[in-house]
Amino acid sequence: MEDHRRCRLSVSDDELELAGPPAALRALSRQLRQHAEPIEVAVTDGVVSQKATAGPLLVGLRGATTLQFSGGREYLDIIWDALDGVAEQAETADDRAVRRHQHIEHLPGDDYRSPDLVPLVIVADWPES
Repeated sequence: MEDHRRCRLSVSDDELELAGPPAALRALSRQLRQHAEPIEVAVTDGVVSQKATAGPLLVGLRGATTLQFSGGREYLDIIWDALDGVAEQAETADDRAVRRHQHIEHLPGDDYRSPDLVPLVIVADWPES
């Protein structure tokens, strides 16, 4: 299985979660970073869709299983860096039982993320032995 497919999409009422082992998060980041054109990447329990547009980062959900990212490349970089950063935090952590994560959400005065953004948590975990 390709590493990025080991990422998992979870949807709850008010938040989205994209989780996976560090290698899978890095593989997904590479896939998204390398494509300027719209792209859809299959992950466990869903699809991650990305489209470079004008404007700030927008995170949304299409249907029940498609996580959508759009915005200018400089704003999409927030997602790519979060995927890589969370993976690095997990790989260098002394305690692997702690799930390293990063919240992607809009805060007042934030010009980089759209106020219409659906909150997303990116989580690094380790597969069960």
